[in-house]
Amino acid sequence: MVHKVKYDDSALCCCEYINENNQRSHLLAVLCDCEAIDEAFERVFTRQSLQQHNIDKIMDTVGDRLRIPWPGGAKKVPLDVAAALCCVFFTIFLGSFSWTLTIVTYSFILPSLMLVIHQSIKNTVVTQNAQIYKRDKSLLKKNPRSRFYFSWLIVSLISLLFIYYTQVIAELKINALENFAFMLLVCVSCTCMYLVRATTCPGFESKSKEGSEESEIFESGAWRICGECQQQVPRQASHCYKCDTCFLLRDHHCVWLDTCISCVNDRWFVTGLTFGLMALCYGAQLSLTTACHPKLVDVYFTTILVPHICTNAFMNWRYSLSASAACYSIFLAVFVSVALVQQVVCVLWGIRLREFRYRHSQSRSGGCSVKQPFENCFRFWWRS
Repeated sequence: MVHKVKYDDSALCCCEYINENNQRSHLLAVLCDCEAIDEAFERVFTRQSLQQHNIDKIMDTVGDRLRIPWPGGAKKVPLDVAAALCCVFFTIFLGSFSWTLTIVTYSFILPSLMLVIHQSIKNTVVTQNAQIYKRDKSLLKKNPRSRFYFSWLIVSLISLLFIYYTQVIAELKINALENFAFMLLVCVSCTCMYLVRATTCPGFESKSKEGSEESEIFESGAWRICGECQQQVPRQASHCYKCDTCFLLRDHHCVWLDTCISCVNDRWFVTGLTFGLMALCYGAQLSLTTACHPKLVDVYFTTILVPHICTNAFMNWRYSLSASAACYSIFLAVFVSVALVQQVVCVLWGIRLREFRYRHSQSRSGGCSVKQPFENCFRFWWRS
């Protein structure tokens, strides 16, 4: 008599999931029965080198078991998203112990950590797309596409707002007008960045002509065939290897928003950077004047409140988290200001960022048009 193995087809609870071996598993057993890690430790203790397939197996196992409880079964958390979460929480927590650790964290530890993660992502992408990168070696210098950068941006924004409302506002030193002005800057910046992603499109409609009409189109020089996607595109369109799409008057691919900046959304992008920089600086000022002893400083026709004595900024967790979050905001503001300066220079010169980078790499930046900056700026904001 043959006994059939019963298959459990009941609904999954919030902590259960189907693993990579098509077996029912539970989050409580996430640290159990891990053959990949056991094999790796065995090779280390026996003084054998770890092979690439051992590391790949460990990463696959971690990626499969890294989940959160969810109705209908535990949901998988991508490794790049988890890395962004750990990176933000670790740095804000580490920078909340003393001014020395704060300076070391945001000037050395966080940049080094992001550089290591970036190189790891780049090596992974190059390995997975070996044929593409072997065909074009210049792509090795470009940033790979990953959700880590966008996830890091979103987690940073949520974390800073959470600390602001739970730690800074709780001190009752910020009035309603200051809070309204700060949230207005945040909302405008977030809305613009949302529109940057929402309005992303090639910026043109493909020509579908046949016979002599198609020949006339290409002979006119207005359209061409893209060598990568094999589509009919305007002469001024360029191909993005990360989006795998051609965009009209493409500026660059923004890894932090995981989208391309072109003639369709570049004005939203510049506006979002401007308000985002103001929100970060103003939020840092509000947080530091709350954690430190402030003083009034006369600036032209007005007075502003600036942090003066910060010896007691780490006297309790509320002040220390506020100070660490403020320094983290300044760290982000540096990135945003660099991106904004690049955009302003390109707008005044009447060129695209990718054109500026190409001319700069070719030592021909002197060929940029700098004679009519106001006209270039007018065309940028009021073009049809």
